[in-house]
Amino acid sequence: MRRVWLRNAQLVDPEAAAPAPGSLLVEGGRIAGRLGPQEAGPREAETVDLGGAWLVPGLIDLHHHGSAVFAPEDAIAAKVAHDASQLVRHGVTAFLVTSVAWPGPRLAAFVTRAAAAVGAAPASGAVPVGLHLEGPWISPAAAGAQPREGIRPYDPREAAALLDRGEGLIRMVTLAPEVPGAPALQEALARRGIVGALGHTLTQVDDAERVIERGARHVTHLYNAMAPFHHRRPGLVGLALADPRLTCDLVCDGAHVDPRVVAFSARALGERLVLISDRVEPPPGTADFGGGPVADDGVALRLADGRLAGSRLTLERAVANARAFAGLSLPEAVAACTLRPARLLGLAPERGSLRPGARADLAVLGPDGSVRETWIDGRRVWRAGAGSDDRLEPER
Repeated sequence: MRRVWLRNAQLVDPEAAAPAPGSLLVEGGRIAGRLGPQEAGPREAETVDLGGAWLVPGLIDLHHHGSAVFAPEDAIAAKVAHDASQLVRHGVTAFLVTSVAWPGPRLAAFVTRAAAAVGAAPASGAVPVGLHLEGPWISPAAAGAQPREGIRPYDPREAAALLDRGEGLIRMVTLAPEVPGAPALQEALARRGIVGALGHTLTQVDDAERVIERGARHVTHLYNAMAPFHHRRPGLVGLALADPRLTCDLVCDGAHVDPRVVAFSARALGERLVLISDRVEPPPGTADFGGGPVADDGVALRLADGRLAGSRLTLERAVANARAFAGLSLPEAVAACTLRPARLLGLAPERGSLRPGARADLAVLGPDGSVRETWIDGRRVWRAGAGSDDRLEPER
């Protein structure tokens, strides 16, 4: 059994108040134990000196469109693999392949091909742990950049067929509470253990409450593609900030949400805040995933009329931004894209922490928050400056 001693680190435990000096012992791809700064690892273990860098759990992205949403049907699996290979450069070790609200045949094809890609992910890339369907059961009045022709009411037979295609790998569905049949949809998701996330909605409190009572427990990109807050009609924004049953994810790039709003939202949400990327990777030239041509303004992707169509954010940058915008401590910011998304998806025993027994999926960060190394299953799969586009073959 391969043993690795990751020594001379600042351990950033998302369950602790502050980083602490120490080291990790990794055995068989799992965290076997934590050692103090003066404790020596086993003599037979391979020793890796991290030079005092921050050692954090691998980041988890609940909302990553990547390049797969632009791919033709026969290239979806290849693009998922490509996205996985790129995400490790940013400390991401697990992610949800995220769709958009396409019409029936295209969405069905995406789910089939993406689900197959989840089981065939390369060992050197981030692990696609499932799919996130962003629609099609959302409000056309809050479509954002979603393809309007794919937005539709809930049909139990169509939904069952689509969820079956996912072969148990659909982990999250974003839905609007005002869509006809939304409470029944949420009940169907709950029976399958799928997270119901509220988003792309103009809902007011009553509709949202009915869906929450049936098990919805998350909000997709808080503030974006939803009714604005009003002190007498709080809508989903007000409900999300106040309701302890709901966790909320947020795109912390300074464009999707103003930094001052990030700051007060972080205070209101506390441990319910989750950071996502909502990242899209368009191919060169004109790109369109169904809502119209998108253009990169350097911070976010936008449609021709200026509507946001995804971000250029990376999760390690989201951690740095959350610290700068909201004054979060490093463990708090790290928790928002490690332990908290892992808990939401039911993966906390395996991912998102530095607990003994968890997978040794880790990221090494420099003092500026940049990613120096990424480890998956106890193997270093990426190191900055390694050459050959910085990728490493999986260590055996």
